[in-house]
Amino acid sequence: MAKMYGPYKGSKQNGGRKIMVVRKSDGSTTSTNAARHQKEKALGKKLAKTQHVDHKDNNKGNDSAKNLQVTSRKKNIGKENKRRVGKKP
Repeated sequence: MAKMYGPYKGSKQNGGRKIMVVRKSDGSTTSTNAARHQKEKALGKKLAKTQHVDHKDNNKGNDSAKNLQVTSRKKNIGKENKRRVGKKP
């Protein structure tokens, strides 16, 4: 059984987004995005690798359940690219 620790503040590399640390039963550790973990917990199932968790209001610090939605990788990356350029998503 895996144990979850966190959320912890992420590194500069991931934009400071919150992460959860997972310690597996074999002793190995990994991490996951806190928003993704929260959405998976709410849904009661793991999301596929092709599914992303999107923040509706583009505020990466707002991980409330109402602000998270599951979307495809393609749509989420496209939305972020438009946001970076300054266009309305």
